[in-house]
Amino acid sequence: MATVIFPSTVQQKVKDCIANIKTRMGIPLKTPLHWYKHCRMHEDRKYIAGEIAKLEGVTVIYVISDKKTTPKDHTIFYNTVAALTLERILKHSEKLNKKVCVWFGHVRGFNHSTTLDYFLKRDWSKVNYDNLLEKPKWIPADTNSGIQLADQYAGFLGAAMIPDRYGNFESSYLEKIRHQIRKSENGKINGYGIKAISADNNPQSFKWWPEGWV
Repeated sequence: MATVIFPSTVQQKVKDCIANIKTRMGIPLKTPLHWYKHCRMHEDRKYIAGEIAKLEGVTVIYVISDKKTTPKDHTIFYNTVAALTLERILKHSEKLNKKVCVWFGHVRGFNHSTTLDYFLKRDWSKVNYDNLLEKPKWIPADTNSGIQLADQYAGFLGAAMIPDRYGNFESSYLEKIRHQIRKSENGKINGYGIKAISADNNPQSFKWWPEGWV
């Protein structure tokens, strides 16, 4: 799950960035930009990463889990990943001393009210749940450029962690936006901007993981 955090003053720049990418690639503006549908070629992906890397005031957070090892109850799995994501958003908002609105991308056929119930029952003693301006919402990607932007960030990480048909990994897109990934005060990314739920999907084991990212 990829999260994009930005102040309201950057919202128009996000909209313009996604719109410009669609125009350059010949995608109708009303069609949501989707990594796996529209961004298959390396040159397109490289262009998109370069454009997105120019966005200022954007912070990215990843929570990683391997879908192949998900429990049979997908509701529990999704709710857990979403809660860990929300937890990191709230921690970041505390650091910024700002309140936030949190919008998740709607998953077709999924009852998101169960996730909201899970949030409300969860122990948030470690973070300030009051930093939410409103209850989290689930919205379709075609109505929000931020959701489409998050999908691109997810694609960057996926290309670095999921091998192509030749067994190769492409980390150049992720490295392009590394300055936007959330870090600790000491520059630590692991556990802050990139959180792996289990050791089996921890990107630190990949050859491309820089020493400075620990």
